[in-house]
Amino acid sequence: MKHTLPLLTALLLAPLAALHAADVSKPKPNIIFILADDLGYGDLGCYGATKVKTPNIDRLAHEGMRFTDAHSPASVCTPSRYNLMTGRYCWRTWADHGTVWANDPLLIEHGRLTLASLLKGAGYFTGCVGKWHLGFGRPGTPGWDDMLGPDFNGELKPGPLEVGFDYFYGMPGVGQIPNIFIENRRVVGLDPNDPIRFINDPRPEYQVNYLQRPRTAPTNLQMASGKSANYVFEDAALRLTEKAVAFIEQHREEPFFLYLAHRNIHNPKKPNARFAGTSEIGVYGDFIHELDWSVGEVLAALEQLKLAENTLVFFSSDNGGVKAYERINHAEIEGHRINGPLRGQKTEVYEGGHRVPFLARWPGHVKAGSESRQLIALNDVLATCADLLRVPIPRDAAEDSFSFMPALLGKPEAKDLRQSLVNDSMMGWFSIREGQWKLIVGQDGGGFYSKQDPLPPAAESAGQLYNLDDDLGETKNLYNENPERVARLTALLAKLRNDGRSRP
Repeated sequence: MKHTLPLLTALLLAPLAALHAADVSKPKPNIIFILADDLGYGDLGCYGATKVKTPNIDRLAHEGMRFTDAHSPASVCTPSRYNLMTGRYCWRTWADHGTVWANDPLLIEHGRLTLASLLKGAGYFTGCVGKWHLGFGRPGTPGWDDMLGPDFNGELKPGPLEVGFDYFYGMPGVGQIPNIFIENRRVVGLDPNDPIRFINDPRPEYQVNYLQRPRTAPTNLQMASGKSANYVFEDAALRLTEKAVAFIEQHREEPFFLYLAHRNIHNPKKPNARFAGTSEIGVYGDFIHELDWSVGEVLAALEQLKLAENTLVFFSSDNGGVKAYERINHAEIEGHRINGPLRGQKTEVYEGGHRVPFLARWPGHVKAGSESRQLIALNDVLATCADLLRVPIPRDAAEDSFSFMPALLGKPEAKDLRQSLVNDSMMGWFSIREGQWKLIVGQDGGGFYSKQDPLPPAAESAGQLYNLDDDLGETKNLYNENPERVARLTALLAKLRNDGRSRP
């Protein structure tokens, strides 16, 4: 009888041990995250577009899961990338709601866990190809100039390689100088006789004051020399695609993580000549077609190398689409609604500024042709990957990241899924989402134009409240009719901001 309890315990634990052994024996899935730039919710065929053709991206939806309530917590570039890489709201950093520039330091804090370092620690070879837009260097380190920032003629560090990536090939940003490629820590094709040199060029005063950089240097520059290293815009997507495919080929024998951050379809919209005139809505559509081609090349590489079955592919956008930085309800080009039925556009806190397409394909795990209405955000990718690999997240990391792995696997009833979401606009407007309710603390979308084009002082209400289940287009403001709901959401927003975290 004295041996009964140990025997019973062993019998009970045997299935768990066998399950664990089976999990360990399975190869780790490769992970690819493709992030488009300024691609709107309505810019893909699988999200309703009819005037552009996106068969390769649509394939991810047909063979995987399409999310209809996915968001970038921010509505502009740099914050979106910080959110994705760290699982933390960018407005908790010195960059606040804005973007970093050529003379800004690395935004990711020293020692902070990132998506790349998490996966590298789990045995993945990690690579970033494309738009970085998170800064290089740090004040007080070699090569740093307090007025001009990092020295682009030398080693650019800290940068991607210091926050978890084994390989980097890409540009520091898009739509701002310098327009160069960097491989690992060095500028590609730099002529020693034509070094990169900047002169100061402060941005408009309202932006300088608003962004409140942690130093007194000007926040923008002009390029005085070094232009021989500039890449050709029309060839950029081709080069990035070539590097991405090469990365997959070179690391096919080991688990890899590839973060492919495209410059499409950010301005300047200059697709390669082979895509010119391929859409019925002009260069905007042509640029989408080029992006779709690139995704097709990546998927083809996975097929040819027999890696598709063991690769989890994510596709999304860094924020909503944009037509022009002006107050418009719907961004539209030749009858094509960039953000579909959503109000607003990039830089705004309206849904058109931050609700984004989000697709996931993992054959045999994510059901083909499935759809999820689960609320998710880019900052949730880190916790999801940690959940996938059963890697614990330290308390001082990924403070605003929730795993959506249950939703991916068709089990959205899990209690630890995201219940609320904070969004912010470029000009600092906040919104808080809980269930179908969304509160905007402000009287418009808080977009790029807001400081120049303020609303009249006599506004209808102090804020905005929408029921997104009934009014996805945010046309009926219920703020004055629901004071208790407004009070609850206001208190929740204050708590999430003050606590320094939203993940328990």
